[in-house]
Amino acid sequence: MISELKLEYIELMPETLEEGILYISMTYGTCSHLCPCGCNYEVPIPFGNTEYSWKLITEDNGTISLTPSLQNTFECKSHYYIIKNKIVWC
Repeated sequence: MISELKLEYIELMPETLEEGILYISMTYGTCSHLCPCGCNYEVPIPFGNTEYSWKLITEDNGTISLTPSLQNTFECKSHYYIIKNKIVWC
């Protein structure tokens, strides 16, 4: 299991994501990472100001947080927050 994500700011998502990296596209208002449980499913996260998006919070120290929590429908059923780059399991 991954406990912390490194940030990589990109314009377009790479074809293959690496474990432990949160890819952030400010241009397209989305970010994505591999599920931190290790199942290797891609978790896309739209962010912005709509009811169907997450809020991306950039901290002064360069870390990010996302709200609300991420709860997927994959077999693993992972449920977690990303707070200051760290995975906080629910």
